[in-house]
Amino acid sequence: MASEHRDGFLVTLIAWLLASLGVLVALDAFTPQNFFVVSFIGLLSVMQLYAPTESGERWWLPLRALVAVCFAVFGYVVYLRVTTVI
Repeated sequence: MASEHRDGFLVTLIAWLLASLGVLVALDAFTPQNFFVVSFIGLLSVMQLYAPTESGERWWLPLRALVAVCFAVFGYVVYLRVTTVI
């Protein structure tokens, strides 16, 4: 059961990443910062869709650490955008 959730998670996340890359390129809005923000939103959304019902899933624990790191990077991206406006 855990591998089914993990596989579905990976397929959905990869589809989100490819679709967001395609849309950003099509709109001529691709920058690494924009791609990171859209990808991070996708990661959080997909994590909500595939959150395990049982606690202690081994494949889920590293994702929580990844989200913590991504929040730090997201904060830095927001800081850069705010400082360019001010």
